[in-house]
Amino acid sequence: MPPNNDQIGDDLSLARWEVATLIGRLRSLEAERDEAVRDRERTQDLVAELRRSRSYRIGRVLVDLTREPVRTARRLIRRRPGPENRRKPLAGPVPARVYVAVGLDRDASHALVRALRQRILVDGDHRPVVVTDQPALRGLQVPGVVLEYLPDPDTWSRHEAGDWETLLAGRVDQLCRDHRAARAVVVDPRDPPTLARLLEPSRY
Repeated sequence: MPPNNDQIGDDLSLARWEVATLIGRLRSLEAERDEAVRDRERTQDLVAELRRSRSYRIGRVLVDLTREPVRTARRLIRRRPGPENRRKPLAGPVPARVYVAVGLDRDASHALVRALRQRILVDGDHRPVVVTDQPALRGLQVPGVVLEYLPDPDTWSRHEAGDWETLLAGRVDQLCRDHRAARAVVVDPRDPPTLARLLEPSRY
C-alpha cells in the first residue's frame, strides 16, 4: 500500500527536524572550535607578554644564578657596556658566601640579616655578603655581615639606563671575585631562611 499524504508529511517533518538538528550541532561545533582557537591565541599572547616582562626575566636570572651563579653572572656581564668599578678583594680567614636577597620586604630583610648574624656567631665558617634591594638596609652596619645595596628594578629604571638583570648579575659576579666567595645562594623572597635552616650545612 502506497504511503498516504499524512505519512509523507510526517516523514518530511522528521527529515527537516533531523537536518535542522545537524545544522545546529555543526554550528555549535564550529563555535566551540572558534572559541578554542581564540583561547589558544590569547594564551600565546599572554605567554609572549610574560616572557617580555621584567619580572619573568628577573625570575629567569635568579633561577640561573641558583644553578650556576658564577657562570651565569659572567655570561650576562659580557652584555653590559663600559668598564666595571673594581674594589680591592677583602682578605679574611674564612671564605665568603654571597646571598642574593632581592624582593624581600623590610621585616623579612631585617630578619634575614639577624639570622645570618646569629648563624656566624654559632658557626663562623663563612662571611655572609648580602645583595639587597631593600632601602631600609642601605648604609646599615652589621658586624660580620657585608651588605651590598642594589636599587630595585623600578628605582633603577627611573634613574639609569640599561638592563637591571645584567646589573644584578654583574654585581654578584663582582662580589664573588672581590670577596673570594665559595658559593652564592639565592634567597626565596616568599620563604626566606630562618636561623635553624641556615645552620643546616646541606642547604646553606
